[in-house]
Amino acid sequence: MTPALTDKQISYMDFIHKFIAENDNFPTFEVIAEHFGVAPNSVSGHLLALKRKGYIEFCPNMVSYRRTSVFKSFMAIRERAAA
Repeated sequence: MTPALTDKQISYMDFIHKFIAENDNFPTFEVIAEHFGVAPNSVSGHLLALKRKGYIEFCPNMVSYRRTSVFKSFMAIRERAAA
């Protein structure tokens, strides 16, 4: 079973998912920080929590990240529930 997400983590995942759909690219830490009005270090903390829970994976040196199948499944379920 996948660990539960906080409301903030779900907000981050929603933003990342929508950003990718609109821009065909991942948002940078800075873009996420600007969207949520927080410092990039705060974004890093939230993304690390999502990594620990299995929703994203970091590429070498934490320069970028990618969604896992768990992330994609979670978002698909949310979209079906919203419809």
